[in-house]
Amino acid sequence: MRPWNVILTTRAGGGRAGALLGAVRRLGEFHRAPFRNVLIGLVDDPDAFLDTLLAACEAKAGWAEGLMRTIPLERVFSFAPEDLVEQWSESLPDFLDRMPGRASCFVRLERRGLLGQLDSQAVERAVADRLFDLAEMRAIRLGVSFSDPDYIVLAETVGDECGLALITRDVRARYPFVQVK
Repeated sequence: MRPWNVILTTRAGGGRAGALLGAVRRLGEFHRAPFRNVLIGLVDDPDAFLDTLLAACEAKAGWAEGLMRTIPLERVFSFAPEDLVEQWSESLPDFLDRMPGRASCFVRLERRGLLGQLDSQAVERAVADRLFDLAEMRAIRLGVSFSDPDYIVLAETVGDECGLALITRDVRARYPFVQVK
């Protein structure tokens, strides 16, 4: 697959995915992922990209109607199912560096593909255990919150590639399309 640092999901039907793809191609290198209603792209400045999407949504641009969610990613890598927890865990120290001494969070894996090869809940639990162990060693008090956490430690997979992000409450509040299920 081509390099990517942004993943978008589109609303089904009505040519929305095509219209959205045509528009975002002016903002970076975008293409359809091998999964329905999923676009992946490479942008120079993810924050500026999010601001452009927000402006289009607020202006009610026709092509923006097709946008359901967008996630900017900090690291993307190829993986084998048995190695995902270990590879994801390599980014946990960097994520914890940005968390204050006390914070709420949860870990989420949005998996596309590898049905029967990857147990999403088991991976989430394993990564969460490592995150909380590392936080304890650093004297960071983490709590779990699924309703409105300070942080979401997120992995988005597209086949055997994975993108990681630390999504803050502020980013979710500013950009309504940066959503984590």
